Amino acid sequence: MEITEVKVYPFEPGDLQKNLKAYAEITLENVLILKGIKIFEKENGGIFISFPAIQGKDKTFHDIVVPKTSEMKKQIRDAVVGAYKKIK
Repeated sequence: MEITEVKVYPFEPGDLQKNLKAYAEITLENVLILKGIKIFEKENGGIFISFPAIQGKDKTFHDIVVPKTSEMKKQIRDAVVGAYKKIK
C-alpha cells in the first residue's frame, strides 16, 4: 500500500505533554486518510510516533489503527518522521 501524502501539524503543547510535538495524517493510495497520528520527541532528540488510540473503561489506551505488517509500520513511521523533520 502506497503512502501518497503526509501532512504534519506542529504545535507547542505546553507543560502537560511537553514531548508531544505534532499531529500527522497520511493518505494511502489517494483513497484513505488516516488522522490522529501523534509525533513525540524525546529529550535526547529521538522521534517516535503513536497511532490513534482510545481510552477504555479500564483507563488503559487501546490502538484503533494497527499496521498488520512490520514493513507497513516502518513505511508509515519513516514517512511521518521524514515529513516532520522537513518542517522542524
